[in-house]
Amino acid sequence: MGIRAFDMVELDDRDRSVLDVMIDGRANPYLIREETGLEKGDVNTVLVRLARLGYVEQVTRGLYEITDKGRTAVNKADSEK
Repeated sequence: MGIRAFDMVELDDRDRSVLDVMIDGRANPYLIREETGLEKGDVNTVLVRLARLGYVEQVTRGLYEITDKGRTAVNKADSEK
C-alpha cells in the first residue's frame, strides 16, 4: 500500500506532552492546559493536529481520547528514553 505522508510526521514536544497527559484515557483542553502549561490556543492547535493524524479522536465537544496509534507513539517515545 505504501507509506502515506502523514504516517511519517515527526511529533514535536507539544504533541508528546499532550499525548502524555492523555495516555490513561480521555481529557479535555482545560486539563491538558493545566498539566502541560501550554496556552489555550496551543492546546487547541495540537489537538486538531493530533486528531487529523489519528493520534487522538474527539469523543464529544471538548473531550478527546487517545487512540491506539497515539498510545503506540507514546510507548515508542518512552522506550527510546
